Amino acid sequence: MRRDTSTTNKRIVIVIPGLSFGGAERVTSYLCNHFVDHGREVHIISLSKGHHAYPLSPAITIHEIDISQKKNKLGRYLFLVQETRTLIKQIHPASVLAMISYAASLTALATLALPIPLLVSERNDPNTSRTFSLPAKKVFFFVHRFLATRAVYQNTSARSYYFKKENPKAVIIPNPLYLQEMPQANAKLQRSGIIMTAGRLTKQKNHQLLIKAFSLVHKHFPKYQLWIYGEGEEKEHLVQAIQEYALEGVVFLPGNEPALFTRMQEAEMFVMSSDYEGMPNALIEAMAMGLPCITTDYSGGRGTVVEHRINGLVVSRNNAQELASAIEELIEDDELASMVASHAKELRSSLDAETICSAWLATIEETEKSYMQRS
Repeated sequence: MRRDTSTTNKRIVIVIPGLSFGGAERVTSYLCNHFVDHGREVHIISLSKGHHAYPLSPAITIHEIDISQKKNKLGRYLFLVQETRTLIKQIHPASVLAMISYAASLTALATLALPIPLLVSERNDPNTSRTFSLPAKKVFFFVHRFLATRAVYQNTSARSYYFKKENPKAVIIPNPLYLQEMPQANAKLQRSGIIMTAGRLTKQKNHQLLIKAFSLVHKHFPKYQLWIYGEGEEKEHLVQAIQEYALEGVVFLPGNEPALFTRMQEAEMFVMSSDYEGMPNALIEAMAMGLPCITTDYSGGRGTVVEHRINGLVVSRNNAQELASAIEELIEDDELASMVASHAKELRSSLDAETICSAWLATIEETEKSYMQRS
């Protein structure tokens, strides 16, 4: 394939495992819309077929790969590599961006020997993530360090796994807030007795811990309720935990909620109990809505989006008693709850989507330009 060395090639290919609900999927959708609005021709290669959870411009071309007939895990992977490579060669883009490390490893193989810059983006923190095995992480490390042209991380903790020191190849771009979709932040505390969280019902999110902690809170504050929004494979286990702690009628699993900001306007606080995260969208949205927030130390001491007792509370991972105590402190202390909520709203200015999406596009275009100059 001959490389298009002109400046008129505006095509970008973005590779992602799928387009259903999820933080990476949502960010990708907004990035694609932003790129189209700024004159780029965007192609999404989805490594699976399924529901599109977030709005996409009709100007975006979506290529979905059907792997339903491939039963063997290795066979699926090699088939995806081959199909992705074929599509990239047909599209002939100026650059390729792979979202999530699984897609990055696959796309790195698909683009081998193709004269196209490859950008990869880690959406979790590999220092604490248990999503992939150690051998898989070693593959991802090799891709980020040696095969990718540029790597994008959400925070310094994730970057530190791949690059111990600052490196021009490694860029930090945090997740955006989509203020145009959000109502105004809550003006004051809502002492509604509603504690909420939102996220996929997976082991990573550790909603089991939150339910256990809430069972301790409920003994002292029986009028409070816990609402856990989201869907996922852990739902049946969470139903069992609710029954085990006799919390039927006070802990609810309503599924995905399209009007999540309305629920945030009604809630008294937001609690995230994850074992690990990259930069959790639901948490930063709750903070931007002016909710008092509690999070586990999902980065294992490397820092979270919450600064403890400044714009929220941070507790140890997998410690139900400590989490329950933090919830009770925000229930009992109006001054503390109001103070952290007020500071949390400051994220609105630093994480505005227009600023973040512009940083992404600038990074991609600088990568394309420098790659062309080196070639």
